[in-house]
Amino acid sequence: MSVILTRSCGSTIAMAEGASVLEALHRHGIAHASVCGGKARCTTCRVRVLSGQEALGPPGPLEVEALARIGAPAEVRLACQLRPTADLTVMPLLPADATMGEVAGSGGLDGRECEVAVLFVDLRDSTSLGEARMPYDVLFILNRFFLEMNRALVATGGHYSNFTGDGLMALYGLDGGDPAQAVRDALAGARLMLDAVGRVNKDLATELPQPLRIGIGLHVGEAIVGSMGPPGSQIISAIGDTVNIAARLEGLTKDYDCVLVLSRTAADMAGPPPPADRLRSVTVKGRSEAVEVYACDRVPMT
Repeated sequence: MSVILTRSCGSTIAMAEGASVLEALHRHGIAHASVCGGKARCTTCRVRVLSGQEALGPPGPLEVEALARIGAPAEVRLACQLRPTADLTVMPLLPADATMGEVAGSGGLDGRECEVAVLFVDLRDSTSLGEARMPYDVLFILNRFFLEMNRALVATGGHYSNFTGDGLMALYGLDGGDPAQAVRDALAGARLMLDAVGRVNKDLATELPQPLRIGIGLHVGEAIVGSMGPPGSQIISAIGDTVNIAARLEGLTKDYDCVLVLSRTAADMAGPPPPADRLRSVTVKGRSEAVEVYACDRVPMT
């Protein structure tokens, strides 16, 4: 009886007895990366096994060595070495025309589900900085701002994930420890950020038309954390509903004219909640269920 190979796109093919996944794909005219020609060297043929893994035999020495080199988890195998004896479903992890230069990193292998605190910071009214100023002057001010934000993150154990011109995203709790501590650390980071903005405003008083202000959104929950981005420029970041909510909460600081919008979930973890009169129930874009948040004029102590 032939083995049925199902691809993540939903198509299926029948595999000849003893054939590798790579051989079966190529025999059916389906393009699949394989720079080394199936010798378990390049790892470009890597696939994630979605179902049927329990019926697979263990990888051989060559495959073990290759997978260890890229830090692959147990569900990732090399299509050139994978010879299933039962039905199997796989997802390719690289495009069919992938080159060796594009697989120096993990190629999407190290994503993991993790409970993290996600903090978004936005510099308010940043467009006004460019009025009547040379671009280099604006760059100087923004670089000073991001320097101070990064110092606050380093001091409190946060990870600078990425920035978007006038804002940034930070992650706390990447070590997989106590999420409540991650929230407390994030709040400590937020306090240092606000202190730092005050210093920048004092130091650059003659350069700024008005003091710099920031808005901060903070939420905690499950997210997929891993290396993301193009080869050679990957960053450790996170995706998922938790990240989306944190970003929306930062945007709400404008509506409530406050410095911090903190989810009730995060507040309950951190310790004593902010004053009850600051509690709001809001609907955030992209989510049908309401989220309870605290609109804070200052960062609460924990």
